[in-house]
Amino acid sequence: MKLYPLSFKPIFKEKIWGGGEELNAIKNIEPPISQLGESWEISVVENDVSVVNTGAYSGLDLNELIEKFPLELLGKKVIELHGKQFPLLIKYINAAQDLSIQVHPDDSVAMKKHNSFGKTEMWYIMDAQPDSRLILGFKEESNKDAFAKAISENTVMNLFNQIKVKEGDSFFIKPGLIHAIGAGITLAEIQQSSDITYRVYDFDRRDHLGNARELHIEDSIEVSDYQESHNHVIDYNPIQSGKQNLATNQYFTTDYLFFKGCKRIAVNTHQSFMVLMNVGESCDVFCNGVNHKLEPAQTILIPAAVLYILVKSSNEAKLLSVHL
Repeated sequence: MKLYPLSFKPIFKEKIWGGGEELNAIKNIEPPISQLGESWEISVVENDVSVVNTGAYSGLDLNELIEKFPLELLGKKVIELHGKQFPLLIKYINAAQDLSIQVHPDDSVAMKKHNSFGKTEMWYIMDAQPDSRLILGFKEESNKDAFAKAISENTVMNLFNQIKVKEGDSFFIKPGLIHAIGAGITLAEIQQSSDITYRVYDFDRRDHLGNARELHIEDSIEVSDYQESHNHVIDYNPIQSGKQNLATNQYFTTDYLFFKGCKRIAVNTHQSFMVLMNVGESCDVFCNGVNHKLEPAQTILIPAAVLYILVKSSNEAKLLSVHL
């Protein structure tokens, strides 16, 4: 049996800051999930491994499928770098409230403290309310002592850039960069396969039992990048036809595809799997003569052994293409 473009059952995550209508709507969830904040599209995070939901391999989880077809699914490049491990975590996020101010460790710290990858990630803004903002980095150069003082005095929000965003804006979030997603934002997130987050500040929120979420002050102070930090928006034209690169680093490459009609996309040239995230209207993905419908905010994994796919759209297609 040949491998084919794989879709997975989304893993829905309720969050204290969740509860917006948009993710429920675009994922057609009935009845709606009240505190929905994230949809994990492709994951091998422990206890949250994605399960195939279409085709002959429906019911197998991603790790089981990799065991059966390591090279064909992951690709030579991925095997050489990561062995038989899927190296990314793919999500959609919808924030009804501001997320906590947070930071992620790099590989060396994460491996030493948590036996995990660090977290390098990027965001593509799918929708944003008029006054929605991100927090990204320090407005002015700071240091550990100044940061600790601001945290203790509850003035830490004064230190950070607040960036107004709109649909199509994209951002690269390296380890050590203080960040937070603001209320009213829906985005696609591509990241290393890691769930390690250090919370700095959580707006003194309480859950339904009156409990505050755990903060990680010492860890945050230790790993934060204190350089003055500006110009975070990735420079590209979201209405330029064709393919544009958004991010290339040691962990992933993300391209933005914008077109109408039919586009042929080579896959096996990268010696890596390819993830397609649909951040626009519905389209059709053809592979080996079989049509795979890709609805808005859906994701498919194209095995590395696939030579190419054809994507057809009667509307303006907007896709994120991710590979190593």
